[in-house]
Amino acid sequence: MRSSGTYVRRAPDLGTVTDAPLSSWHIGEGIRNAERFFRVLPQVFPDATLFIAEGSSISNEVGAFYRRHAPRDPTRPADLSALTLAPRYLCACTPEFFLELARLAAKTPRDHILHHLYLYSGARQLIYWHDAFANDLILSPELPEATVAALAKKFGVRHRRGRLAGPSPECP
Repeated sequence: MRSSGTYVRRAPDLGTVTDAPLSSWHIGEGIRNAERFFRVLPQVFPDATLFIAEGSSISNEVGAFYRRHAPRDPTRPADLSALTLAPRYLCACTPEFFLELARLAAKTPRDHILHHLYLYSGARQLIYWHDAFANDLILSPELPEATVAALAKKFGVRHRRGRLAGPSPECP
């Protein structure tokens, strides 16, 4: 997309990269324990309603688990690209979902659980994590710093405001 002679890229629910009033939150690389992460997620985001996992290496057992937890209304969020090169699973967020996912993570390699992760509360995106457990975790700029800091602290990693660098994987 072109705007005023500059290229403008869209980031998922984080506004337009070149003119976002607030930069997204970033939690630094270092969250590697998937089991612990999935146990902590509903504590930090109790209002989460939709969990989305993408990945080409998701195991059959994990894929079946995701399908069992499909939401009653499987509508794709408006800001989520319809194009995906890997299987995508939409799951309803419940305490049971996260508990069972944590149990699966305890015995399953991370790349067999997911590659990319999205978390929503209604239509509002809370988290976007490209190459989950390997890159910065990107969080909505509207989240209070106390929420972001609480998540970062649980894993002993830093948080900061930052802008996405380079093209977004969600570019249309």
